[in-house]
Amino acid sequence: MSIAVYPGKISALVFLIVAMAMVLYYLWSALQGKPQPLRSLPAVDAISDGVDRAVEEGKPVYVGAGDLAYLSGMYAPMTINGMNILRYTARLCVQKGARIMLPSPYNPEAMPLIDGIYREVCVSEGKPEAYGRENVRYYGNREMSWYVGVISDILGTGCSLLVLVGALSSAGIYAAGAALDDGAMVIAGTPRYAHQASWAAMADYPLFCEDIYGAGALCSGDPVVASSQVGGDLVKLIMIGMTIVFAILAIAGLPVATKGGWLFQ
Repeated sequence: MSIAVYPGKISALVFLIVAMAMVLYYLWSALQGKPQPLRSLPAVDAISDGVDRAVEEGKPVYVGAGDLAYLSGMYAPMTINGMNILRYTARLCVQKGARIMLPSPYNPEAMPLIDGIYREVCVSEGKPEAYGRENVRYYGNREMSWYVGVISDILGTGCSLLVLVGALSSAGIYAAGAALDDGAMVIAGTPRYAHQASWAAMADYPLFCEDIYGAGALCSGDPVVASSQVGGDLVKLIMIGMTIVFAILAIAGLPVATKGGWLFQ
């Protein structure tokens, strides 16, 4: 049996093997009890302060994984990390006695998971009475109905802290605007590159692109998740280094990115 490697794909295959080896090494290290530490993020540290503030003000905490929180497709990784942050925030709310409101995405497939996380946190913290089904909010299956519903809830009940991290469309900024108008602290962000400027302007503690995955790993408390994040970051650093080196070599006149060059072997 022979394996054919198509011309022009050798460099991609080599990089794929190296990337897989690095990620698997860090996963193996975590499973062997040697997890990789992650640096703290100000946005994650601020969640606890925001929950304390909500208890003092007597206003609820709004936390969601985004209006596009799907469990399949390209939004699934964003959603999973958003759910880790949601669980972390919900646990702090239950521990400290803050009321929590959980806006579900307008595609309701993640709604049972959100409800399950909320219920599980209340039970595991020994406060099953803290669970309230009415706090898991669904506003309909349209983007407009989602942000109109969230705005209505925030203006009706008040909001001390809004944590909105995950798969977000532009609808999220309307929720953030309502929360800011009510004097709330806003912690928000999405990996979707087209929406980074929105959260730079609308969040007290913005999370940009890869920050969401780092925050999700921190909030999960799972060393395997943290180690996979470290492995992925090293792969990105290698890509950046290769880009710089190849750019210098190309400027020097070496056949790097030309047709038939090194990158196309």
